[in-house]
Amino acid sequence: MDIRKIIGQIVFIIMITSGISFASTYELEVNAGHSAIEGRLDRTTTIEKGLLTTGIGAVYNDDDYKIANVKLTLGNGISLPELKFNLGFKGLLGNIEKDNKDGDLMAVGFLFLGKYSIPETISPIPIDVSVGFSYAPDSLCFLDSDRYLDFRASLDFRIVKNAAIILGYRYIKVRFDDNRGRWEMSDDAVLIGYQLRF
Repeated sequence: MDIRKIIGQIVFIIMITSGISFASTYELEVNAGHSAIEGRLDRTTTIEKGLLTTGIGAVYNDDDYKIANVKLTLGNGISLPELKFNLGFKGLLGNIEKDNKDGDLMAVGFLFLGKYSIPETISPIPIDVSVGFSYAPDSLCFLDSDRYLDFRASLDFRIVKNAAIILGYRYIKVRFDDNRGRWEMSDDAVLIGYQLRF
């Protein structure tokens, strides 16, 4: 069976299951750096066992790479009020160029997300510390890609109840093994952006 059909079916199931509950929160975020821009839209739904988050996103860096992603995570919903964790999967599809080399990325990575809300006794402005890490080994990479890793950390300054200014850092590393041999691309960026929750 075609891998694109399988990924399409997974995305369809995610969207259907995320509509089962009545209580949902949407989060829209746009970030920009020196040469990169990224955006994402997430939907978090309260389910019987915790929190289900589905989302789509994209990262674009001039003409060097374009990566789209979908994610599905579950949070336990019983963490400490100021500390939350989510575990799940991240599907990736993109195109990478480096030194006259061109590779196609398709992968399914393991995803870990964490968020810590700094108590008001420490900071008068509500601030969240967010981290995210995803990794796809060789067995979960397709097309030209051989391994994928990304890491992201940010400070989210909640200036009003449903909005935040983001100051963050992102690192991406992709390894390829194709007819030009083994090669890799890595990129990091300091980002500033805006997050809206509704």
